[in-house]
Amino acid sequence: MRIEQQATQAGLNKLNDTAEKKKVSSGSSVSENTSASDSVSLSDSAKELAGMKSSLQSTPEVRTELVAELKSKIESGQYNVSGQQIAEKIVQTAIDGLF
Repeated sequence: MRIEQQATQAGLNKLNDTAEKKKVSSGSSVSENTSASDSVSLSDSAKELAGMKSSLQSTPEVRTELVAELKSKIESGQYNVSGQQIAEKIVQTAIDGLF
C-alpha cells in the first residue's frame, strides 16, 4: 500500500481544523488538570511477529560458513551439479511461484 504525501497532509489539515472548531465552539480550552490516558495493546500475533523481526535482524544475511565451504569445493573441483538438477530446481521454483 502506498500512502501519498498530499493525502496524508490533507487528512492532518482536516483533523486540525476539526479540533480547532471544537475548541472554539466549546468556548474553553483543555484544563491543565485534565488527564487523558491512551493505551495500546498488541495481539499475540503482533508480539510474535515483532519477535520474529528482531530474530531476523540479528541473523546475518550471508551465511559465511556455507559460502566458504562452497568456495573451497568450487576451487578444488569437487563441486559438481548436474544440469538435470538445475533444471528441476528452476521448474520447481517457477511452479511454487504460481501458487
